Amino acid sequence: MARSCCFDREQKLEQAMQLFWEKGFANTSVADLVQRLGINRFSLYNSFGDKQALYAAALQRYFAKVTHVHLQPLQQDDAGLPQIELFLRQFEQRQQDNPFGCFIQNAVVEHAGTDARVVAQGEQLFSQVKAALQAALTNGQRRGEINQQMTADALASLILVQMQGMRVLSKAQRYQDISSAVDSLLQILRS
Repeated sequence: MARSCCFDREQKLEQAMQLFWEKGFANTSVADLVQRLGINRFSLYNSFGDKQALYAAALQRYFAKVTHVHLQPLQQDDAGLPQIELFLRQFEQRQQDNPFGCFIQNAVVEHAGTDARVVAQGEQLFSQVKAALQAALTNGQRRGEINQQMTADALASLILVQMQGMRVLSKAQRYQDISSAVDSLLQILRS
């Protein structure tokens, strides 16, 4: 008869997500996972499969638990310029609060298109962020809050690309540049 788990699987997945987020896939060993999670190798493999499967589960957890929470201002039915500004200001603050950047962006960069699951999760993240931005931009343009010289799609792409650059700059602690970039984006939207 197989023994049942003596630990909270969700808590261990959360701990694995944090470790992979901090160190990346390649720099996280199974020994690191065993130490951080406080379980033995057998329990790790029995509960999560191999390191690659645990990594994929950790990325999915990040997407579900972190990404969705941060998109909430944009996902209101009537989101417009005030919600975009709130979203960007919160994004700016997160760059100072979290030195590890975006876990999914880090994964996409680390795997450079070699892992189809990681690429798919990156595509899912970027598409969801862009769609939420585009909906809020469309609302704002319809109400006259946002510049109509560019399409909502083009503006959403511009913001998405800038956000990815800001995440990289945060790792170099270029917080003033990030703040200036957010100010500039908001000025473009209002022009």
